[in-house]
Amino acid sequence: MTKNREPDSQDGQELFVKTRSKTKRAIRLPRGQGNGYWDRVLDKFSRTPLNGFYLWVAMWPVLSTIGTVLFLLPISRKEGIEIGIIDALFTAISAVTLTGLTVVGTGDTWSAFGIVTMLILFQLGGLGAFAGLAALLAKLGQLTGLRNTQLRRAQGLNVETEQIDLNLWWIVKFMLLSQSVALISIYLNLSIESGQWSIDALWTSIFLSISSVNSAGFVHWGQFEEFSDNNGLMLLLSLFTIGGSIGFLVIRDLNLAYRRVLLRYDEHISLRIFIRGVFSRSLLGDTWWRTSLDSKLVLSTSAGLLFVGTVWIFLREYLGGGLLSGQHFLDALIHGFTESSFARSSGFTTIDWSESNMGTLLVFTGLMFVGGASGSVGGGIRLATFGLLAHKFISVLRGDANQALFGRSITDHDFRIALVFATCSILFLMGMVLLISQTTDAALEDVIFETTSAFSKTGFTTGLTASLSGEGKLLFCVSMLVGRIGPLAVLTLFAGDPDRPSTPTTVRYPPESVTLG
Repeated sequence: MTKNREPDSQDGQELFVKTRSKTKRAIRLPRGQGNGYWDRVLDKFSRTPLNGFYLWVAMWPVLSTIGTVLFLLPISRKEGIEIGIIDALFTAISAVTLTGLTVVGTGDTWSAFGIVTMLILFQLGGLGAFAGLAALLAKLGQLTGLRNTQLRRAQGLNVETEQIDLNLWWIVKFMLLSQSVALISIYLNLSIESGQWSIDALWTSIFLSISSVNSAGFVHWGQFEEFSDNNGLMLLLSLFTIGGSIGFLVIRDLNLAYRRVLLRYDEHISLRIFIRGVFSRSLLGDTWWRTSLDSKLVLSTSAGLLFVGTVWIFLREYLGGGLLSGQHFLDALIHGFTESSFARSSGFTTIDWSESNMGTLLVFTGLMFVGGASGSVGGGIRLATFGLLAHKFISVLRGDANQALFGRSITDHDFRIALVFATCSILFLMGMVLLISQTTDAALEDVIFETTSAFSKTGFTTGLTASLSGEGKLLFCVSMLVGRIGPLAVLTLFAGDPDRPSTPTTVRYPPESVTLG
């Protein structure tokens, strides 16, 4: 009897079947002749991992097309409401890519069937953003070599062996658990605020829990501003938005590091020990130093950007006589924190961005451009990319030759990848701003803000999106799709690997400096 054996990559794959004696017997099958269609699909991906990457890229426009068809059905709209194909396409892409921009009123346009369709698109988009197919490819263990390493990065996967041992079911459980916690928390908050337990509050909680965990930013009723006075709800949504923006990989890494620390003190980790350890400064310190460099970089960069956004909103829009000047001190501080967290990716907002100061638009354009972490529902150039570039910039200013970060040296390879990623994003945004500005008479700062919002999948709007022409909406659709797939993935798909080794040569040219500045 064979209980656990490694499959032979040369002879074929090994399946385990249960016998009447409740033991498992190994059956060896030739390659490509698995037990059913799914085995043949897995074998196809294991032979050519790039097929999975292409399928992951194609998944987004395919889901958008399916969503468009469903939104065009009469059952998806309220009685007497007509909608064009461009508006249906825009809504589907915005839902699948978890952007949150809308060109029609969600509560006024879509029926219950349309709202449920939207929630399904949120879930599928969130699963894809949390590296659904990427996890499948990593589990197959076939992505090796420089080019395939870059494909992992493009899909939001860390290339370290310890962090790519993923399981798709683990991701699904993580999403469902997060949404369940969000549902219960939001429902309790709404019920306590209203003083009654109602079905309407439950339905609102379901929608908000799925929308917030996936950072979709949609609301199924009027305007989100009606909850602006509910500080508890704002903080809850901020918490779930931050969790979605730092990503599944970082949360998983924190969980594993924390458990490793607890195991040093007790072999069995009970719920009581797990919770008590959160309030232990020494345990948290040990956990921090046991996390990966990627997690440290993401968490520190996210905290820094949250602080910058909070301070700017508080100083400019509250103390500076802006949009929050009539708020209480604590309310203004909470609003500043929530808007800063929403800029990561969620699209929820209690601020009328069309009335905000130009400086605020500029600061939050930068925050949106950075976005969330790799392997998260966030967009932008990613937190790790910005953190690496900022660290490189500071190192150059200080003349520090040892470019170390958190006790780890940073390779030039990672800096080059970050630079290519950021450059692709900037060039794409510049091109889209140029094209979109030709379709509207809106101010340039509004076009830049809105285009960055679409590309980073944040969903903040100054009102420009709904007033765009058909051509402008289609350009926004392209921005949302490209922002979801990622500039680095697009570069890898269409232009090859920018980091592939150069052709060896025996000719070496003499160095020469050029005039800078």
